[in-house]
Amino acid sequence: MNAKRRHLLHLAAFPAACALPTLGWTAVGDKSGAPDRKVVDQAFWSGNLSCDNAAVPASERSTRLATVADFGSSPSCTMLKNSVEGPFYFCANPGSADIAQGKPGAPLVIALRVVDAATCKPLAGAVVDVWHCDAGGLYSGHDLAVDEAIQATKHTPPTNPERYCRGALRTDADGIAEFRSIYPGYYVERAIHIHFKVHVGNRAYLTNQAHLPEADNAAVLARAPYAKPRKKPRITNAEEDWGLPTMTIVQRQGTRVAVLNLALSV
Repeated sequence: MNAKRRHLLHLAAFPAACALPTLGWTAVGDKSGAPDRKVVDQAFWSGNLSCDNAAVPASERSTRLATVADFGSSPSCTMLKNSVEGPFYFCANPGSADIAQGKPGAPLVIALRVVDAATCKPLAGAVVDVWHCDAGGLYSGHDLAVDEAIQATKHTPPTNPERYCRGALRTDADGIAEFRSIYPGYYVERAIHIHFKVHVGNRAYLTNQAHLPEADNAAVLARAPYAKPRKKPRITNAEEDWGLPTMTIVQRQGTRVAVLNLALSV
């Protein structure tokens, strides 16, 4: 069985019997003491979570690095397919735009623009979650080996108070939510990627993930703290071949800014 097939099986949609207990998760605080958001719903077939988004702050437009032009003069209004979340998502405390929380790595700004699929107009006030691994391939909240195959078949509730490289923001008037983070590393059987989820109100409309350009992957991973011996080599975007979108990277003020349009039908 190849790596792609094994990983798809590991991240298969949850059985219905696993859905309801998730709604009873105990709120866990991060290091700041702020609790994670509550789970308000779990999709029956996919198992994807919806969160209580009442306290999610707005993305700050005045300090944004990404411009509307970075997303293209004619933004794509083609909707992405909904996908499984994988075991590492939870309704984390939204915190602020600075989701790196001091983790070492190459600076990366993540800017996601939410548009209405019917009109291509920006959707202000949508809630965007992002989560990705750190430079060493670890996800905050979890204690899992990065060089061993992922065996989880459902959500894994967080086991520690770390909340780096994950957060949530409301889109601004241009439909953009912008996060300050670090470039993700990789873990076994996966190409380098960033997860995202878009909610309107407390309902999740889109859950998926995106690759980063291979030229940037190679440049970043050649330097510390990424360039460390690993048991297995990383998988490239082409080798993974899941049909995921690839974010566009632009340079702004000496920082990589990764951008992607997300179209919703609401």
